[in-house]
Amino acid sequence: MNNKTTGNSTESESALKVLDSLLKDPGQKKISESQIVIILDALASSDDTAVVARFPAVLAICARRGLALNSQALFSRYWETSPKRQNLEKLLLISAAIFNLQGLKAPKNLDKIAESLKPKYGELLPAGEFQLSSGMCISIKDLQNTLKAYTGSQIKPPAIQAKKSPLNADSLDVYLDRLFSPKQKELVLKKRDGQAFTKTEREYYSRIVRKKLDAIASEKLVELARKLA
Repeated sequence: MNNKTTGNSTESESALKVLDSLLKDPGQKKISESQIVIILDALASSDDTAVVARFPAVLAICARRGLALNSQALFSRYWETSPKRQNLEKLLLISAAIFNLQGLKAPKNLDKIAESLKPKYGELLPAGEFQLSSGMCISIKDLQNTLKAYTGSQIKPPAIQAKKSPLNADSLDVYLDRLFSPKQKELVLKKRDGQAFTKTEREYYSRIVRKKLDAIASEKLVELARKLA
């Protein structure tokens, strides 16, 4: 057991050194898709939360350099029930949500991979932290901060993204996505922020969106939802 732990630690340390050199390299230091897979795998298997927190930064490197994620290469080495595969899946899903909320360019195929994982791990998205197979808890805020530290001087999020709530248990953005279509959600946020509607938007809001909000605000519905949840 000790030898296995030492092996995992050594692999993570090696991957971290490669990652550090990439983060510090202002140029275009070459890295292959296969190297990315090895680094992501090592970070997801680490027993150090600070190391795991660098997972989204690796994905940002992929996005910056136009590297696509290969789901076959990422997952094919493990059985579907493998703890290591589950760690990778959880980190990829959460990372995709963070990229989306922060308005950052995601690596190719990340959104596609995340969509395939939502039925399996959808309950993780509103949470403030999640657990890896080792039992170690990972803070979503730590993942966000590490990604921001890497992308802060390279990718500036659109102004509209800066207003979004962080990914946590009270994330309004996550709940709105569950209840409203993208257009309906847009009108809800415009109404909240006091922005003017066009005539068409005003009619649609009154005819559809407001009725949904009225239903959500119903005390009976709230009571039923709390009881069933």
